[in-house]
Amino acid sequence: RATADHAPAVLARVGSAPSPAAEEVEEAATVAPTTGAAVVPESGSGRVDGVALPAIAAPTTHPRRTVRVGLQVERGAGVDVAEAARVVSATLGDPRGWQTHDAVRFRVVPPEAVAAGDVDITIVLASPSLTDELCAPLRTRGKVSCFNVGKVVLNVRRWMQGVPGYGTDLAAYRQYMVNHEVGHGLYHGHVECPRVGAVAPVMLQQSKGLDGCRPNPWPTSG
Repeated sequence: RATADHAPAVLARVGSAPSPAAEEVEEAATVAPTTGAAVVPESGSGRVDGVALPAIAAPTTHPRRTVRVGLQVERGAGVDVAEAARVVSATLGDPRGWQTHDAVRFRVVPPEAVAAGDVDITIVLASPSLTDELCAPLRTRGKVSCFNVGKVVLNVRRWMQGVPGYGTDLAAYRQYMVNHEVGHGLYHGHVECPRVGAVAPVMLQQSKGLDGCRPNPWPTSG
């Protein structure tokens, strides 16, 4: 199986998450951009380049296992590559993140190792068109992200436009995108809002809506 936006995950080496494809199709149809959102190209070149990630900060707790991660960005998708690399590394190394929650250690691998398949999770920033291709058989419809066969596929439409639930806080939404999809790679499935007014669990499909919860991008907070 695979997981879109936060799609049921087909996990290569690290895990799987149970989430029905029908739910993902519904989500893709209901996600809307924030007001005044950036214009995003429907497609880039269809080719991805490996990107050297900055070192990820070591966890504050003793890790039980190491997860190798790398980054790729589609050419022509309109992404600030250096900024994307900074956001991904900072998010994965934040003490509020999965390293603390799951007692893992994220280790950066170079682009050539990613290309050779010597990686556990590859994070890919992709245009809506390439997202649909990489997420198949999930029907992401150019609108949402997914985890599929070891790849965290972050849809540039969401990366650039955000969602209404996060308002103008695009930085926090990008942290959520990374943490939610990587969460699928660490065996975490979707959950529901526990109660109105609660901090949203990071594995809630927050792109679809908050169901009365408050937005939250961090695994340790919800």
